[in-house]
Amino acid sequence: MTKRNTKEIILEEALNLFSVKGYQSVTVKEIAHAVGIKDSSLYKHFASKQAIYDTLLERMNQKFEATIAYYQLPQGEMESVARQYGSNDLVWLKKACEAVFLFFLKDPQASKFRRMLTIEQYRNDDAAKTLSSWFFADAIQFQTDLFGEMIRQGTFREGPAQIIALQFYGPFYTLLCQYDNMSEKEAEALALLMAHIEQFASIYQIRNEES
Repeated sequence: MTKRNTKEIILEEALNLFSVKGYQSVTVKEIAHAVGIKDSSLYKHFASKQAIYDTLLERMNQKFEATIAYYQLPQGEMESVARQYGSNDLVWLKKACEAVFLFFLKDPQASKFRRMLTIEQYRNDDAAKTLSSWFFADAIQFQTDLFGEMIRQGTFREGPAQIIALQFYGPFYTLLCQYDNMSEKEAEALALLMAHIEQFASIYQIRNEES
């Protein structure tokens, strides 16, 4: 049996604690105890608790980018991204949304990191900024820019892009929160998400035969 890397165990146990108690409430001593090592041994791997947090954040960003790449979701200049979204069918859109939804709902690290940010947002400015970036400001801005460009390209019906973005993203995040930590109801959550996407597409998407 392969011996586990102590640094990886520290990250895992720290995230377990952060996701339940929040970052501020967890001490280095608690993390070391969960790992089964002394405080001094933990400092051989991480200079501080902040260093552990920074590493977890970096890992989450890398993991999300890897998920995007794996499912071949469009990236790059918005004009090109919008063109790809406009040319793909509803089946593709559903798969893309399902991939992102399940990443934040089920991935062991991503789901715990999201919970930690939710707990910590009122006590830690960095956590609040990260939560906003991941799930609010940046997500809604991306959708606003995307729908605005799709409207310009003629693959989306006219309307206020920011409001359309809120209409699309609101149910996505609501379902993520509603079904958090309810793995037995994953199918129910996905069914609601897919129904939302179908209705949204029927309202706003301009099919090729209509153009």
